[in-house]
Amino acid sequence: MTAPTEHPRWCDRRDCERRAEHRSPAVHVDTNRPEASVVDVALIQGLHPLAEPMVSLTSIGGPAAEHIVMSTSQARVLTYKVRQLLDGAKGGAR
Repeated sequence: MTAPTEHPRWCDRRDCERRAEHRSPAVHVDTNRPEASVVDVALIQGLHPLAEPMVSLTSIGGPAAEHIVMSTSQARVLTYKVRQLLDGAKGGAR
């Protein structure tokens, strides 16, 4: 029997074992204006005790491409959202 997985405080706690990772709720990068790409950002972390949190960036809709071009408004909003998520990943549970 293995010990229960300890969840980071930002983890949505649903289905971590099946996915083999913790995942925060996705944050939609929304400028309230039409954009070429729709982007969601989230934190993910493997279940291994030494795994570090990482940022997952997902492009939804639009053309499939390796390179996503974002407006400065999207980059500004993305920077703000990533800072919020990284702040949430610091210091463990509160």
